[in-house]
This record gives sequence, C-alpha cells and structure tokens, in this order.
Amino acid sequence: MTRSPNSTPNTSANRSTGRSPWLLVLVFRLLLLGVGSGIALILGILFAIIYPNANPEKPLLLKILEPLDRQTPAISPNSNSTRQSTTESLTPKLTTSQRQEAQAQLRQLQAQQQTLREGITQLEKKIGASPREEAIDARLKAISLQLQAQQASGSDASPGATGSTNQPAASSQTISSADKLKVTLPSDVLFEENSSTIRPDAGLILDKIVADLRNTPKSTIRIAVHTEVAAKAQENRKLSFSRAKAVEQYLASALDDQYRWLVIGYGETRPLVLNDTDANGRRNRRVEIAVD
Repeated sequence: MTRSPNSTPNTSANRSTGRSPWLLVLVFRLLLLGVGSGIALILGILFAIIYPNANPEKPLLLKILEPLDRQTPAISPNSNSTRQSTTESLTPKLTTSQRQEAQAQLRQLQAQQQTLREGITQLEKKIGASPREEAIDARLKAISLQLQAQQASGSDASPGATGSTNQPAASSQTISSADKLKVTLPSDVLFEENSSTIRPDAGLILDKIVADLRNTPKSTIRIAVHTEVAAKAQENRKLSFSRAKAVEQYLASALDDQYRWLVIGYGETRPLVLNDTDANGRRNRRVEIAVD
C-alpha cells in the first residue's frame, strides 16, 4: 500500500482542530461561572437589604477570621509606663548644687510672701479694713481703692474726729445728732465711666457699709447719686438714678426685708464745687448713703 506524502499534515491539522473547541468551552464556562457568581452576590446583598433577618448571624467569613483575631497580640500594659519614663527622661535633671540652690530660692520666696502678708494685714488694720482671707492681689486692690476714694473725697481724718471706727477709710462720713449714719463715696470707686454696673472689686467697700447698716434695723436708707456736667441733663439724671438703683439692689440683697429704701438720682443739679477741673469733677461724682 502506498502512503500519500500529504497524509501526515492532514492528521495534525485534524488534531489541532479537535482541541480548540474544548479550550473554548472551558473558558466560556469559567466566564459564565464568574458572571453568575457576581450576579448572585449582588442579588443576595439586595435581598438582605430589602428583607433583613430578624436574628442575624455572623457571616461565614467572619467566623473563619475570628480565631485569627484572637491570636493578635494585645497592647502591653507597660506602654503607659514606658511613655511616662520617656517623658521623664526629657525633663532636665538638676545636679545636687542646682537643686540646693533652687530649694534656697524657694524658701526665700516663701519668707518674702509671709512678710508681704503680714505687711498687708498691718496696713488693713491701719486704714480700718478688716483682714480677709483672699489672694494678695485682691487685698492690695481693695486697699488701693480705699486710698483712692479717700483722696478723691477730699477729706482727711483728724485725730479728734468722732464716728464709727468700723467705717472704711474710703468714705467721708458725718454723724448727726441722732447718731444716724451718712456715707459719701466717689462714684469712680464704685462704677466705671458712664456705667451703672458696680465694679467687682467695689463690693469690698459696700460690704463694710452693710455691716454698719445692720446696726440700724427698721430704718429708711436714702441713696442719692450725683454726676458732673458731662452730658445732657436728662442723661445725667438717668445715669445717676440707675447707679442709685444698683447700689440699692446690692445693699438690699445683703440685708433683711425690714429696711425701707429711698432712691434719688440728682444728676448734676447739686455739685459740691465748680466743675472747672478734673479734681472737682471727681468730687462732684459721688454716692451718698444715709440713714434717715
């Protein structure tokens, strides 16, 4: 039997043609499986969103990963101490001589502070103010206010003057024949300029007046406020009356209901001196508190 020379190429061609459909079918099935899985996943998510389970359970993937999470190393409890030790290491360390020098300076400052407190107490007694357990700055501010008020009032205390020793030096007082109390305070000590709000540090002075008013129960307390000619007459009367009401409210809140109050705002109608200088203007701006 004679073999044709073209028989071998035909056989190889037939074999290659038989393999190609099998590969195409495999690729097509894989693509179909991937697309179908993706569509099923999307439909499952939509179904879970629309119809959620009343008693949901952990997904299978989370159940598989949960043992792995337990094996994750926890944070060491010594991390805070390590951080603290790092912070302490950044703090400069003093030598023995530097530490002794700092301690000596501290003792010196403490001694100066004690000396300052004793000096403030003596000064408070000298001007007739009762010592207070407050900060040094507040006590010095109160003393300064009282001395400024005494200077603005233009009255000097004479050795033979009669009156209550408990009355603050910031007031210019007169005692009538019936031993009724009358106190005059510069408005600049109690109020800011063009304001009817009592200054916070002015309470130290008004508290001393409250202590004296408690000795005259069931009495009428007259509060009169005067201004200078710095604005229109109507504005001055309005400002003086508002200031008088502010003083009344402060005193009434600290006293009983058995007192009667008379509040007057004179404006600039009753000056003590001519308003030709700043000093005279300060004297005319005054608050009078009297027991009638």
